[in-house]
Amino acid sequence: MLYPSGRWEGFWEQRPFGRQPMQEFELHFQANGEVVGRGYDIVGLFTMRGEWDPSSGQVKIVKHYLGKHDVVYRGQPDGEGCIIGTWWIGADCNGPFLLRPVLRRPPQQEPIQEWKQSQ
Repeated sequence: MLYPSGRWEGFWEQRPFGRQPMQEFELHFQANGEVVGRGYDIVGLFTMRGEWDPSSGQVKIVKHYLGKHDVVYRGQPDGEGCIIGTWWIGADCNGPFLLRPVLRRPPQQEPIQEWKQSQ
């Protein structure tokens, strides 16, 4: 399994704040099992550094908020290209997360134009 490097989107959830999206979010997966990233959310700017297992897709990432605290993310593939799991800060502060690659799609052709030209 190989996750794509580049732009990702995702969110984490915490009571009572609800679902919080990550913005301008990037992850880069290295063949040696390292993963690095960056982005921002409601808490602030962050970097990410951790490891991933190419055979199972499991990840363990530490999200470091610049000038603030760290958050540990542990996740696994959901079967559709996303990573789902649990984040935590200490024993009493945790919640679910989801990370999803932003896949670039090739431009679609105009089927109507093709049809008109064949008439």
